[in-house]
Amino acid sequence: ENTFQDITQINVDVTGYDVELRKSTNNEVTIEITGSEKNKDKMKVEKEDSKLSITQDDSIICIGLCLYDEKIIIYMPQNIEFVHTSSSGSLTSEVDLTKGSIHTTSGDILLSNIEEGELQSTSGNIKTGNSTNLNVSATSGDIELGTIANLIGSAKSGNVVIDEITNQIDFTTTSGDMEINKLNINEDSNISAKSGNVDIKLGKEIFIDATSKNGNIDIHNANQKPTLL
Repeated sequence: ENTFQDITQINVDVTGYDVELRKSTNNEVTIEITGSEKNKDKMKVEKEDSKLSITQDDSIICIGLCLYDEKIIIYMPQNIEFVHTSSSGSLTSEVDLTKGSIHTTSGDILLSNIEEGELQSTSGNIKTGNSTNLNVSATSGDIELGTIANLIGSAKSGNVVIDEITNQIDFTTTSGDMEINKLNINEDSNISAKSGNVDIKLGKEIFIDATSKNGNIDIHNANQKPTLL
């Protein structure tokens, strides 16, 4: 366990560790690392100027039955930029992040809210609350989002559920259904689905030009019927 002050950015690059972000009661950052004793020396926590880095020398290799409980808990205020790269581990945050860049190879990304950020998962689900500007992509896994002002994203294999878009969206799905509970765009937007159903509920009158190669399109309260190809 270590505590640090005057931190503006946290960088995490680990393999085999679940990471939890919890709210700090002050402006300090506290790091707690738990797990197997033999992995203790592999972990490095370093501070350079106002940046804090958590890395490991070697990846955790497990053969056979593995009962390790490798975990990193970070207590932090929300005004810190968070940069995260991990393999074989999930990220869970109860902190409302201001800015973040999060990439996981095999693991879920579960956030409360993030003001501005990039979320990418190769194999795992992505779930977050509200955001102003968000870029999100999942290769294999579901995406569940709250109220987003501006969204850019893609999903290759998995379903997408969005509570509301309030300004603009540019999203592509390859194989999976997409559902938007309320679409209130103010700028030109694009939604593309190659193989899957699209269900959109409009919050106001919007002109819709919709096509589908292999799937159903259901747009509620639209002033233009979709065209099925």
